[in-house]
Amino acid sequence: MTNYKKDVDILKKYGVSQSDLVSVKLKIQKQNDFLEYGYIKDKVTGNTLKLKECVISSNHNPQRYYAEIQNRIDTLQREAESANLTPVFLTITLPSEFHPMKQKSKNDTTLIKNLKYNGTQPREATKILTKMWAKLRQDRSLKDLPKNKRMYYRVNEPHKDGTPHAHILLFIPADRIEKVEKAFNRFYFSKSNKFVKDIQNAKSYIMKYINKTLPKSKEQITQDDEYLNAWYIKNRINRFCASRSTAPLYLHRLLHHRFTLYALTQVRKGNSLKVLVTIDSDKIMEIWDDNELLYMRNENIEVHTINEYKKAA
Repeated sequence: MTNYKKDVDILKKYGVSQSDLVSVKLKIQKQNDFLEYGYIKDKVTGNTLKLKECVISSNHNPQRYYAEIQNRIDTLQREAESANLTPVFLTITLPSEFHPMKQKSKNDTTLIKNLKYNGTQPREATKILTKMWAKLRQDRSLKDLPKNKRMYYRVNEPHKDGTPHAHILLFIPADRIEKVEKAFNRFYFSKSNKFVKDIQNAKSYIMKYINKTLPKSKEQITQDDEYLNAWYIKNRINRFCASRSTAPLYLHRLLHHRFTLYALTQVRKGNSLKVLVTIDSDKIMEIWDDNELLYMRNENIEVHTINEYKKAA
């Protein structure tokens, strides 16, 4: 019986079992029901809006989420170009002992159990990857640069056995590339780690990996896509993270009718933007650009949940 269980574990996709997949789908369905039947209502006007129309989510509003990601990449690239930065592309992986599976041989890509596996789970392994990336960022080759001269966008992605690795699009001055590459090779000696230069289209380069991590935005979703999406949810791993080179998304989402992300980034650089929040809860109450009021929190909004909907039905 024990051997059978081990065999079943080996057959997991991205380290996600069939029961894990069912559990994740149920979780998404419950969230979807809450957003579908929950709504916000203006007590003064009586106008209502579904909660689902308010969220930007990779699972519940994937097309809108994907468009926002594209916007972030466009803005980051424009900022990098205006700062005369050059793109390089990094891939950072974990050593063999972090992988529950390994390739059978050099010429046989069949995955078999890795007897050296140290038991680290994907969420913790992602944190270790973050520390590995931070080590390079703290190296003088990068740390000596001002923040507007080192911009990046990072994508977390699983290997077939569920072990995470990271792809990073990094923008730096051309005359700093050699130093950063030397530091990279010093910290990450494995052959599976890569430092790619001479990138012709930085946006296309990173979007290739972003597209893989957002299967819900596709017209047709395969079973492999379902398991991939479940990996992020089961392990509570963020798909993306980036340097603070553009305006924060929370500001853009509140002000998107007034500014594109790129335009808001330029306004933010001028230090004229003021965000007023409550001391006790950090709720955003007002946003000002000099003397112009851009946003004011509507205190007349009520939130109605699925439970209220069921009672009324």
